[in-house]
Amino acid sequence: MNEEMLRGVLADRYSAEKVPADLDTIVIGSGMSGLTSAAVLSRMGRRVLVLEQHYVAGGGTHMFQLTGGLKFDSGLHYLVPYAGHLLWLAAGGNEMPVRFERMGEPDGTFDRIAIGADPPFAIKNDEAHLPDLFALFPERRSEIEEYLRVSDSVLKRFPLFVLSKLLPAWLRRPWHRFVLGKTWEKYAGRTIKEVLQEITNEPRLAGLLAGQWIDTGSTPDRTSFMLGACVARGLSIEGGAYPVGGSTQMAECLVRVIGEAGGRVLVRANVREILVDPRANRATGVELDDGSIISCKQLISSVGYHNTFGKLVSEDVTKRLEIPRRLPVGNSCGFVMVNIGMRGSAEELGLTCANLWYHPARADGDMFGAVEDFMADPYNPEHDPMVMITFPSIKDQEREDSYPGKTTCQILCTADYRWFEEFAESPTRRRGPEYKALKAQWGDRLVKLLLRFYPQLEGHIELVDVATPLSIQHYLGTNEGGAVGLDQSPQRFTDWDLMRHLDSRTAISGLWLTGQDTVTCGQPIAQGAGLLTALRILGFGGSIRYLARTLPPIVRQVIADSRKKSRMSIENRQV
Repeated sequence: MNEEMLRGVLADRYSAEKVPADLDTIVIGSGMSGLTSAAVLSRMGRRVLVLEQHYVAGGGTHMFQLTGGLKFDSGLHYLVPYAGHLLWLAAGGNEMPVRFERMGEPDGTFDRIAIGADPPFAIKNDEAHLPDLFALFPERRSEIEEYLRVSDSVLKRFPLFVLSKLLPAWLRRPWHRFVLGKTWEKYAGRTIKEVLQEITNEPRLAGLLAGQWIDTGSTPDRTSFMLGACVARGLSIEGGAYPVGGSTQMAECLVRVIGEAGGRVLVRANVREILVDPRANRATGVELDDGSIISCKQLISSVGYHNTFGKLVSEDVTKRLEIPRRLPVGNSCGFVMVNIGMRGSAEELGLTCANLWYHPARADGDMFGAVEDFMADPYNPEHDPMVMITFPSIKDQEREDSYPGKTTCQILCTADYRWFEEFAESPTRRRGPEYKALKAQWGDRLVKLLLRFYPQLEGHIELVDVATPLSIQHYLGTNEGGAVGLDQSPQRFTDWDLMRHLDSRTAISGLWLTGQDTVTCGQPIAQGAGLLTALRILGFGGSIRYLARTLPPIVRQVIADSRKKSRMSIENRQV
């Protein structure tokens, strides 16, 4: 599908006459979780309408275009290859609908982690970097092995945690107690910082083991070790990957499935309120900003807990049903994201598709303390920001060819919404000269950091565009600019009173939740959350029928891939 046709599919603007008749389900939000739920239900004969407040569907998988036709990812910077299997599971068919190719240099390097002034350490597909890690810290071998043991124990339980989301509420609590057990409580219930400082007192080693923490959406002193292990180990075990043709291909695939079943995905359709019949305690439809009302049999909200119950469901309803409008866990951090266009091809600029993660460190090598210093006083020039540097055009060869002689770069810096909150009430693009000056200050600071690691880019930069958590809030509709929904804190995964509020089945009949708040963060997990919500709606019998007609070709491919990865992992661990 060419770009003009694709943009039409993802930018179908709302009008009343486009709403399908006899709707079964309305999905609020067109991120991967919402589109996945909608696609699965559509394939089972349901007529689904997806409503998106933005001008383009896809949530964090959509791409935007800046001066000169350069395109950038809004939220998906890379993922793991099994995201393709999850997409296949939602879309159906005999082969994977979108190809996902592993990133990496010839030796498998797809990430580099730089702690303070230390040289960057290469993270490789299939954990091929482990021999280098043992060689770098020869006296810390037992500590590295302990980290591998502990993270293995958590990773083995993570699928069981996800599976628990399919269970009825009365079964989930004993499942956590007897299946996930004390190991889950011990490690998912503490932060990355706490667990790593228990394993090792070598700060540089701890920093490297936590080096990809920015992917968790919160700082290491706030994020569950479980998620830190999933990011650090999961990415290197599975390998970093990127969809061929760009992240937009994922949304286009699912939108097509929904349309073929008689449904529709409409943009610029901002939901003002979820309508609830007080007598039946049942969701009956939505009211849009223009006052129009759309009725349906059931609703799925993929816009997060705080948006759903803090904004879209009336206070009368939440008070009557004792539903908290806000949970005792905050929103995740946002990002300052600098989008950069450069003159020159990747080869001419000496660049590869590998990402770079830079974290400051105190004099003793302590990354955790330096990150806390920055978050507490971000405008202090003595406190370096922590960043991920990635090159979108190099990750997808097809996109690089679309504008020859140009290369794109994105710098992501973890940021707090409160740093920009004074400008939140002003309309986007009209926030005044002070906000523009603040963005320029961030742009200059992060570009300077880019040139520290890539000095060859000096003189080649032609475009610098800066986004803040306010941009995330405006374009992606997130609560307070949180990049991955609710904070990924330990209580999210161990506190039963909190977890029960994050179930996909809500206290309002016919209203379901999906998305990162119901499981955890990340594009593949959002896909999985969408699948789980749809299966819960279909019930046991419907789920069996769906899986029976969809799984066989996927299972064959997964088994083949798993055998190959197992062989490579064993080879790499035999140090």
